Amino acid sequence: MPAATYREIEIKLVGSSRTLDAAFGELGAASVRSAPVTSIYYDTADKRLWKRGLTLRLRAKDGRHELTMKRESSALVRGEWSVLIDDPIPDPGALPRGAPREEFGVILPEELTEQHRTVAIRSKKVVVIDAASFEVSLDRGHILAGQLSMPLEELEIELLHGPEDAVARVARDLVMRRSLRVALESKAARGMALAAGTVPRARKFNRPVLTAQDTLGSAFQTIIGATALQVAGNLAAVRHGKGPKGVHQMRVGLRRLRSALSLFRKHLDPHATGLQEEARATLQALGPARDLDVFLTQMLPPILSAHADITPLLHLQAIAERERAAAYLALRRMLDGRAFNRLLLDLLGAQDMRGLLTEDAAATPLPKVATKLLARRHRKLITAGQGFADMPLEQRHEVRIAAKKLRYAIDFLGGLYDPEPMRLYRKGMSRLQDDLGHLNDVAVASELVDRLAGDDERAQVGAALVKGWYAHRLAAIEPEMVAAWHDFAETPIFWKPARQQKARGKRR
Repeated sequence: MPAATYREIEIKLVGSSRTLDAAFGELGAASVRSAPVTSIYYDTADKRLWKRGLTLRLRAKDGRHELTMKRESSALVRGEWSVLIDDPIPDPGALPRGAPREEFGVILPEELTEQHRTVAIRSKKVVVIDAASFEVSLDRGHILAGQLSMPLEELEIELLHGPEDAVARVARDLVMRRSLRVALESKAARGMALAAGTVPRARKFNRPVLTAQDTLGSAFQTIIGATALQVAGNLAAVRHGKGPKGVHQMRVGLRRLRSALSLFRKHLDPHATGLQEEARATLQALGPARDLDVFLTQMLPPILSAHADITPLLHLQAIAERERAAAYLALRRMLDGRAFNRLLLDLLGAQDMRGLLTEDAAATPLPKVATKLLARRHRKLITAGQGFADMPLEQRHEVRIAAKKLRYAIDFLGGLYDPEPMRLYRKGMSRLQDDLGHLNDVAVASELVDRLAGDDERAQVGAALVKGWYAHRLAAIEPEMVAAWHDFAETPIFWKPARQQKARGKRR
């Protein structure tokens, strides 16, 4: 029974019909085959496959039927298991060896029902660009879920042979020449959302799993991949614009990316500077929307609840809501622009490390440098916090940044160390970060309300109420913040000895 198991590496681009046609034509002068393609996606009533990041698809192919399972694990790379069968029966038991059956157990065909389908005309060709080969497909049609429908029009570039970053490089060239943007949601994800009537959800960071067997190169690749997933995984939620979580999580992902590049800076090739600057520019673009989200959803509500005369506050709120709508409009324009899509493609292409790490650093054992990296971050935080009790508020901002960088470094490298000492260390750091984060929110809100109020006298009264409220709150938590700093500064570090060092000691 013919079967194939491999990693699917592809990128989807979207834009106007005219632009997609032009881009498809530019990608090589190979012969084009066009045909209707219907793909039906199945799952159990309790979504057993989808909850595990898996999809099951059936489509007609060459007079038979192709059954395919994919793992929805990455914005660029997906695991795929395919087999040709005679009858159109979605039987997971027919999948080839290597399919992750142990993750979902036994599923009988009668337990599966259609969740959604795609119906499209696919124009396809195989091209060779810079010694790499690609299958390029232009799909036009619809995604259907019951009576619901959404249009489908996209250009897919799938790697057949060559280095993994070749897809990102080809897509980047198109994005810089054409008004195209990266589409990171799979057809399966869009179909499931359509069927469920849900909006895109924000995606949190998944801490990378590193071991003593990792090299600096493999660890860096894993970390960059995890930050890429957080940034790319929140694109749909940010674009949808419902709720503040997507913007927040995308910003956190970009900060983690910049922190990772900073953490490994002594081992980076100068080429990595471009990725750092692209991430910084995008962070700045996300800032206004996030600041207004925090103000409207966290900072203002408790004051509205506490004041009897809220007219000035409501006036200020109305101004802030108009500003937020404008900020989100500007944000969506940024997401469609060349600079952001270039960042996405650079980030996805960077996951294989090519051109980022120096050649001699990649093979260095991770445990050899991990403790030094954490110790350096810890020293910077302790130095920044000297004299914390008498430190002006503006200077505590530097302590907050140093604490955040250390926390990200622990998230990246913590898997190498004993969990219990690390848990105690994290607990003390979390308390300190909460207080410093609140301090930063207050500082941002104070500047924000002054800008929102401008020369509007009613809004100025509201701004004064906001600043007065939080000045009182800061005075109240000041002793707690100082105590949190001293407790953290006295917390024993956890990165000596590392887990692998203890294991060696026991064997001896």
